[in-house]
Amino acid sequence: MGYYPPDGRLVLRAATPEDLEDIATVAQEGFPDDPEFNYRFPYRDEYPGDNRKWILQEYKEYLEQPDKYAVNIVTASDNDDRAVALSVWDMSVSVAHQGGDLGVPDNPKQEAQRNDVNATHFREFKKGMGKGFDTYFGKYGKGQIHLWLLATRPDFRCRGAGTRLCQWGIDRASQLSLHTTVLASPMGKRLYEELSFSDCGSFMIQADGDEEKLEIWAMMYPKVGRGWEPFSWILGLLGF
Repeated sequence: MGYYPPDGRLVLRAATPEDLEDIATVAQEGFPDDPEFNYRFPYRDEYPGDNRKWILQEYKEYLEQPDKYAVNIVTASDNDDRAVALSVWDMSVSVAHQGGDLGVPDNPKQEAQRNDVNATHFREFKKGMGKGFDTYFGKYGKGQIHLWLLATRPDFRCRGAGTRLCQWGIDRASQLSLHTTVLASPMGKRLYEELSFSDCGSFMIQADGDEEKLEIWAMMYPKVGRGWEPFSWILGLLGF
């Protein structure tokens, strides 16, 4: 596992609606070097306002469903105690997401309502991730929590924020005797490997007739006995 010295400037907590603007900033700054983001939103630099508008809508939907999603942030005292990293955990995978189409109707005959997106890639990504989840993790049903999103602002990386957000989910899953699952991009895969997630296989996301493609890895942290918290004692020793 990657080691970061204790950083007393960082605090992990649950996000609130008041954090929404800061969350959007983390997403806009933290995801663009991830291939998943480039694949779906290649025109974000041309239309930054459009990109932010729909990011705000996406995370607003997560925050409005606290029985399904755990939206956590890490704040930093050297960022005025505002968010520098985020995670979105699906705590009830059997419960359907309640929300809109984020500006890209599922029907390809309908035009996208946003300009920052490659609509074909967006639809293929949405379809491919759903299929990949069902293929690799569907068998676990309610016996898992799933990490959908993880990002850290570039200026605050290598301080342990992403690791702590992951460890929150691993510890929570161990308390509930659940599996911990994630569909990882090439960027995220390295972190999950350091945290001892196992590689369950990979799949490609590629639209028909399109040369551009995206590889995604299905990764899992195995279920452990109730009450065993694999990282909490380590964090305690390190002063987290």
